[in-house]
Amino acid sequence: MRMSPALYTSEIRHRPGAMNLTILRSRATLDRMTTRLHRLLHLLILTTFALTGVWMRFPGAPTAFQPFYVSGFLIFWPLIASLVLWLLLGAPGLQALWLDRRRRFWMLALLLLAGWALLSWAWAYTSSSAVNRPGASLAASIPFVLALLFALVTACAGPSIRWIASALILSAVVSGSVGGLQVALQASSGLGRFGELTLDPQLSGVAVVQADGLRWLRAYGLLPHPNILAGLLVVGILVTVGWALQVPEPTGSGRKLLLPLGVLVLLLWLLGLTFSRSAWVGLAAAGGIFLLLVWRSVSRRRLIMLGGVALLTGLAFTALYFPFLSARAAATESIEQRSVADRIVYSDMAWQAIGESPILGWGMGNFPWRASYYLTFTDFDLRGQQVHHIYLAAWAELGIIGLGIFLAAWILGLAAFIRRRAAADSSALTTNHQPPATSFALLAALLAWAVIGWFDHYPWTIFQMQIVWWGLLGALQPQHDPKKIERHERRGVQRAYTDRVLP
Repeated sequence: MRMSPALYTSEIRHRPGAMNLTILRSRATLDRMTTRLHRLLHLLILTTFALTGVWMRFPGAPTAFQPFYVSGFLIFWPLIASLVLWLLLGAPGLQALWLDRRRRFWMLALLLLAGWALLSWAWAYTSSSAVNRPGASLAASIPFVLALLFALVTACAGPSIRWIASALILSAVVSGSVGGLQVALQASSGLGRFGELTLDPQLSGVAVVQADGLRWLRAYGLLPHPNILAGLLVVGILVTVGWALQVPEPTGSGRKLLLPLGVLVLLLWLLGLTFSRSAWVGLAAAGGIFLLLVWRSVSRRRLIMLGGVALLTGLAFTALYFPFLSARAAATESIEQRSVADRIVYSDMAWQAIGESPILGWGMGNFPWRASYYLTFTDFDLRGQQVHHIYLAAWAELGIIGLGIFLAAWILGLAAFIRRRAAADSSALTTNHQPPATSFALLAALLAWAVIGWFDHYPWTIFQMQIVWWGLLGALQPQHDPKKIERHERRGVQRAYTDRVLP
């Protein structure tokens, strides 16, 4: 028998406790569901970070220079899913970020950079009648914008930086190990379906080092070039050092320290197999900065031990590969001389492009096209490629306005982290509160890439590396989780109500 509205209302009036208890139970159910969706969001973010070392593309995906070329990458889909889920959850953490003045300016710079990159399509060189390839600029700007938005989601509602660090270590170990196998085989390892290129040191265009007439294949991993793998390994090395520093001082055998030490030795060795000079320089510079940052807050004995392990690994690698290292450092072989000469040519062309359009630039992703135009007036045996300098690339493609916004977004993100570090350490509501070694390791990784950017272009041009570059900057932003505060307040209200109403 159905109860009439009048009787139902009367029943509610006489049983307010039951009604309120039902409301509390409904809220608890909703809270559990929201918590699970937040965990799913964290999983999607971690999956995106873990896939940064994989160049896997789906068959039949849009080809190069098409607007949605990026959708063919495996990493695209967890990233898109994380953005959509974050919006469906009501953009958690966005209000807290907005209320923080420093992080608000960083977010505005991030969104302004995304808008400027998209807007550059309007005046892009490839959109002109001379080229008539308007999709080329969108193919470069869309993944760049997605990486910026991913950084915003990570800053607002991302998992703890310890989990992000673990995902990056996993990515570096997996892709780097494939690179080590490639060097051992001096050929591809048979993982073409996961993005591995066809590699043969005797083929033209394959990255090798050469000494005494011997061409030696460099480690690619599951990425399109050894230098890109090297950048990922630098991040993995610095994060692993932070991990090792956080292992408690051993009271017995110290077995817990063996795993991070083993991973550190492996990643250092794999970095050597890439023979990437820019990565070596970036790691050395960032390592010195990291040492200054953590010197007073961690065990000196642990630091000395890690330094000794790194030194011994470096000496062993040098003894085994000295002829190749010597040729790489001195640039005495024709391959090395050609590499240096090509970079000089593209740098000169970048300055030429900047001189011709210093304010607006030539459009996101358009420098290689402009370089191809310049090459038609030379007899160089080259094709249009990106300049190996992210700051020149940003200026040439987005103009001085875009370069200024890019630098502002980066500097404001670092400033927000540095200014709030002390407050984050003491706040009970900070969700990514970690010992200094973890966050300082990620900071050192960002600084390493800032140095690498003077010699290479992948932090600016490669989708997976854009995710690492901007995602790490987002991960360093202190988070206040409104859901945690709300749950805490609800529990307090529920306890008070239960004590007062229920028998």
